[in-house]
Amino acid sequence: MKYVIAGAGSVGYDIAKHLIKEGKDVLLIERETYKAKLIETDLDCMVLNREITSAQTIQEISLSDGDYFIAVTESDEINLIACAIVNSVTSDSRIHVKKIARIRNLEYSHAEIQGLPFLGADYIISPEIEAANQIVETIKQGAISDVLAFDSGDISVRNEIVTPGSIFKNKSLIKIRKEIDKPFLITLIRRGDEAIIPSGNTVIREGDNIYIISDAKTLDYVFTKAGKKAMEIKTALVVGDSRIAKNLLRTLAPRPINLKVLIEDYEEAKKISQAYPNVLVLEGDVRDESLFEEERLNDVDLIITVTDNQELNVLAALYAKSIGIDRAVAAVSHDSYISIAQKLGVDATVNPKRSAVDAILKYIRHGRIKTFHSLFGGDAEAIEFLVTEGCLACNKMLKELAMPMDSIIAAVTRNKEVVIPGGNFKIMEGDSVVVVAKTQVIEKVEYLFSEDASLIDF
Repeated sequence: MKYVIAGAGSVGYDIAKHLIKEGKDVLLIERETYKAKLIETDLDCMVLNREITSAQTIQEISLSDGDYFIAVTESDEINLIACAIVNSVTSDSRIHVKKIARIRNLEYSHAEIQGLPFLGADYIISPEIEAANQIVETIKQGAISDVLAFDSGDISVRNEIVTPGSIFKNKSLIKIRKEIDKPFLITLIRRGDEAIIPSGNTVIREGDNIYIISDAKTLDYVFTKAGKKAMEIKTALVVGDSRIAKNLLRTLAPRPINLKVLIEDYEEAKKISQAYPNVLVLEGDVRDESLFEEERLNDVDLIITVTDNQELNVLAALYAKSIGIDRAVAAVSHDSYISIAQKLGVDATVNPKRSAVDAILKYIRHGRIKTFHSLFGGDAEAIEFLVTEGCLACNKMLKELAMPMDSIIAAVTRNKEVVIPGGNFKIMEGDSVVVVAKTQVIEKVEYLFSEDASLIDF
């Protein structure tokens, strides 16, 4: 099985890097010579320096049945045209190449076609819609941390950076569970550059970024114990007129949240005001301190900084916190900024590139995958599987499963109830199972939850 990625920008690069870590056969197509040469020296895959919308290029790569063609250039039109060319070149009914297109234009990427076939593509993904949805989920959970949401009801993961005064510091997971007698699990730890799948004896250290899984009520309790009480977001300030901002307004405007929007460009502010008459739209620069006082912007519960400048987003979020705004969410475009922003005091971050990569990797995964999150630059993954009768894990107790090292079954949802399972828990058909694992062992995990194990190429 071959994975052809058209476009070696940040999204294409990340998808390729992720698949290469798993030992997949990856081919990158990039029209810009300097970028193609740079990628060729950096990644262990074949790189073609060709025009992506050329039928000759598509013929040269010799696509076969079951291959993936992933068009993630910066141009919507090029992505769609490339998928259409793949359709025409592989018109033999015996060959079906799965085609994915990244679309950013709001006119193309309405939520109605998100995740569906469109023109030449089998699956459409919009980074900005994915990022906006992630922000909405974060708001639902009080905007106290990053949130990894899962399709099955109430289950989610929140993170916490361990501070000098943290209740988790210098304690083993066993001791933490005894002190907080609730059904939750610390399922992943980021320590420096290392991703750790912990055991009960693992000791939490200052500076660790810990990821905790449970239902919303339990997570609220745990985070309150840790000094972060969840709050209902009733008022919010959105800063910026980016694509994320516009998608976010589409979702938030009908909700019972008192919204303000701060936009630097007068004409854009005017358009937004006309489109959303129930939203207070202000024209101004977020870097103008006097604006916060004059317009009483510090009265809101939450600030969401989603301009196209990630440094400005982080700084504006931090300034807002310093003048009394309780919660802050910032959009960033580089993974390195996520940890920095949170250590400085930003409550939650969203990375549209990472959201797009997650959505694409979810689509190309095997097994009945409901939700997918890649973590720490692709070093680890959190995947929600739907258990079917034909998979190896069905009707087996956890202690009977040959789960690979560096993986853990973190939670199970059964009949809308979230369970943190022990070794004697039996997995049943219809369960939704969340597995957290390092990327290198994901294929072995997929094998346990896939109906057709022949598709898994170890």
